[in-house]
Amino acid sequence: MSFACLALLFLFMTSLVSCGYSSKSLLRSNVRSIYVPIFDNNTFRRGYEFDLTKAVRDQILLRTRLNIVDKDEADSILFGKITSVDENVLIENTRDNIVESRVSVGIEIRWVDRRTGRTIVERKNIRRQTEFIVGRSETLTSSSSEAFVKVAQNIVDAMEEDW
Repeated sequence: MSFACLALLFLFMTSLVSCGYSSKSLLRSNVRSIYVPIFDNNTFRRGYEFDLTKAVRDQILLRTRLNIVDKDEADSILFGKITSVDENVLIENTRDNIVESRVSVGIEIRWVDRRTGRTIVERKNIRRQTEFIVGRSETLTSSSSEAFVKVAQNIVDAMEEDW
């Protein structure tokens, strides 16, 4: 095989393998800053709104190029609401003690361009769940924290542009 044929074959294979991938940010390029107020909490579990808001802010800082700023300086605002926090027993032992349980967190978000007032993204019924095992000293609190991180990751995913 000649060098020209090998080079063409290489270019052809490279174009097949690299189809559709980009290293650029998937967030809207005209939004550079965001304000994230404390999420609303429509459940009876108090304090979770602070934990979820912190998890969302951490994920935004970790996974995006957005700067988190005060409300008056922000291009956009991310509103959120905890709609449900449910605990379900998965396994009980013979003495009715919980062995394994699951916590499920439901939220709604609305990301608004503060300059125009238009909604950039609105998602309802974002749900994530985690299990915890009492025998390993895992608790509802530790499981909820893990669920909040997973929900925060889903929120950042939802903020990305649709293809």
